[in-house]
Amino acid sequence: MPGGSAGVPGVGSNQDQAAAKNAPYPWIVNPWFDFLFVFGGALWILFGLHYYIFGWSHSEPMTGAMGAVAVSTFLVIFGTLGQHLFADTHTVATYMRIYATEDSRKTFRLYAYYLPWLSLSLFALALSFKEAAGMVVYIHLMWVFQHYVGQCFGIGLIYCYKRGYIMNNFERETFRWFMHSLSYFVIIRILTHREFSPYVYYGVECPFWGLPMWMYELGKVLFIGMGILFISNIIRKYHREGQLIPVPTLGLVITVIGIGLSVGYASSMVWVYGPNFFHGSQYLAVSLGFYLKEKGLPEGMIPKEVFKEWFRPRAIKYWAYVIVAGMFIYVFVPHFMMYFGYSFVVVATCIQACINFHHFVSDAAIWRLRDRKCREILIA
Repeated sequence: MPGGSAGVPGVGSNQDQAAAKNAPYPWIVNPWFDFLFVFGGALWILFGLHYYIFGWSHSEPMTGAMGAVAVSTFLVIFGTLGQHLFADTHTVATYMRIYATEDSRKTFRLYAYYLPWLSLSLFALALSFKEAAGMVVYIHLMWVFQHYVGQCFGIGLIYCYKRGYIMNNFERETFRWFMHSLSYFVIIRILTHREFSPYVYYGVECPFWGLPMWMYELGKVLFIGMGILFISNIIRKYHREGQLIPVPTLGLVITVIGIGLSVGYASSMVWVYGPNFFHGSQYLAVSLGFYLKEKGLPEGMIPKEVFKEWFRPRAIKYWAYVIVAGMFIYVFVPHFMMYFGYSFVVVATCIQACINFHHFVSDAAIWRLRDRKCREILIA
């Protein structure tokens, strides 16, 4: 065509190369890290190793398994390291986001200067009255799963945007409410079925509200209905547009469903490894990447090379802050409180619940894809 580029050698290929260069990087960190620590790979690998050694009963380990002692030792060491590297630190990463710059401190003033006092007050109340401790921990047990689901939804959207899987408003809201229905179903199951509600959680006696059973049945119907609608949207979009929802997004959805619907010993297994190698690690991958990009990557560095920055002084300083702060909060403070007659386990459990209340609320404010600056950095 006159004036077009079809007949000009190299023009079309140059345009394709420029478009590819400017396209968002499809991973949060890189393929292997994302598989292991963002959308569920490490959790299910550790789950499989645990089952291989112990079966479905920890009290009766499987016999004759090659390297059983070595694998068991590996699980203990890896689990302990994961707790300090990922689980304890990821809540601190919220504060690294809030207090990172003068602009962020101003933007998130409510979360930076006022709400922490509410968490501190709840902590003091929980240590003063065992009934208050039970209520705080009971609410936390339910809220924490909703937090898992919300985080998976947000990161799932990031993968969709990065890979050009753009959902219309109906498709996006269906995805959102499908995830909400999962949260509702799991939470209402705790509130209506005694077997899913703990009597004692790490030394803290928990109440049981015993809500009407029809609320559970309603939750089950909603979850199944939204699941059918969500799957129908995926199939319809593939049929009409030839686009299939990104595999990492599906991995996130399947993993969080597996965590929520697991029962018995399987539930114990996923809740041992999930906070470290699924939820905590994915949060740190996103937050550290955001921190490095916001501070500015070296000139000429492309997003797929950001993992190299994890081992530079600026990132090591970040890791040092979150690890030391995490150990101070979850190890030093409970030890210190033991001198006043408190149980280490009870104090650590109450700290986790009270700090996480602030963590949950703050995350809903600081990671908004509707915010242009936040979206541009996350999707880059």
